[in-house]
Amino acid sequence: MENYGTNRMGGGHKLLQDRLKTEIETLKGISEPCRCGTTRQSYSAAYKEGTAYIKGVMEDCGLTVHEDGVGNVIGTLTGTEPGLAKILSGSHLDTVRCAGAFDGIAGVVCAAEAARLVRESGMPLRHTFQVLGMIGEEGTRFGKALLGSQFIAGIYGEEQLDEFIGIEDKKTMRQAMKEYGLSGDLKGVSRKEDAVKAFLEIHGEQGPVLEQEEKQIGVVDTIVGLSWLVVKVKGQAGHSGTVPMNLRRDAGTGAFHLICRIHDYVCDTYSGRATLTAGQVSLLPGSMNSIPGECEFSLDIRSGEEEILRDILEHLTEFAGEVREKYALDVEVRELTRKEPVKMNAALAGGIEDVCKELGFTSMRLNSGAGHDSMIFAKLWDTAMIFLPNRDGISHHPDEWIDYEAMAAGSRVLYQMIRKLDEED
Repeated sequence: MENYGTNRMGGGHKLLQDRLKTEIETLKGISEPCRCGTTRQSYSAAYKEGTAYIKGVMEDCGLTVHEDGVGNVIGTLTGTEPGLAKILSGSHLDTVRCAGAFDGIAGVVCAAEAARLVRESGMPLRHTFQVLGMIGEEGTRFGKALLGSQFIAGIYGEEQLDEFIGIEDKKTMRQAMKEYGLSGDLKGVSRKEDAVKAFLEIHGEQGPVLEQEEKQIGVVDTIVGLSWLVVKVKGQAGHSGTVPMNLRRDAGTGAFHLICRIHDYVCDTYSGRATLTAGQVSLLPGSMNSIPGECEFSLDIRSGEEEILRDILEHLTEFAGEVREKYALDVEVRELTRKEPVKMNAALAGGIEDVCKELGFTSMRLNSGAGHDSMIFAKLWDTAMIFLPNRDGISHHPDEWIDYEAMAAGSRVLYQMIRKLDEED
């Protein structure tokens, strides 16, 4: 295959960086009022303004743009053989509150710029290429993550428009869509029957690994599975100065013992292959001079291997039994959410690695510890993810940063992958 990445692409690498910088910096300034960073929740006025800007970017890159019935933005570069399966790329357009400037949107502008590189090359694609800008991936508006991609995949439909309620304003999704200017007509939103050759998503790593390993590109192997749990430990509250240590049923001590026990097990047994976080802890009665009679804490457990998740949960149950016996406590473990790991397509991942070598970019395989739209599309189509390094591993924060040189590298890798796929039927 000819190396289109270095020999045939129009525009220089610096020019590509400058365009990406302009696009990101412009979007950074489009925000709802917030104490810091950037906020563009789905169907908000700021989201609408940001979407209008993205549509303009897509059109400038040579794409024909439309918005589907739920607010996903689609830019199309029609191929010379439109009957062939489409090649798709993109990411999400919404943000968390007080976000950085890159999460999600970097993947959309990188994909749009890859389309521009196709146009500037003067060599049209056989396959139609589409850039998707998904709505509602973060889940901040309705408490439902991966919203737009699940409508595209046909998982959600008409019923959910009245079922999903805004966390803050209590409006249904249908009401929010109407106020945003959408008709509520879902015809053509679901694409589960479409012929799609591949979906390729560029995204920030949202972690420190690529930067620490000094790699320019991450090739995702698996989007990890997860288990969210709430553990409630009950004992007997009492006065902190009058109940001897050996006669206490201290729920706090038991809970902290359990947290440390399962934490150490994960670190010692599955270092680098699983994560465990106790992100919320509450104590009752919660005063300095009271023995805790009750403690409730959350656990977020993630791994790219289902058997590891199962083993950690089994050991959590075992360690909970130890705490019951040692401290004379009641321990209840309740699972709130369970998602299995999602493998990316091996052939596409290998192709990305090959392209990185051809273009002279360093790369490595890694798992995604966060969820992405790709985990929905992987159930329908061959799917792969290209990660870019986040400085200091920071994301979901105003200090989030991806170098524009890294974004330009991502666009070039994507472009080369599009060309590679376009040579196939």
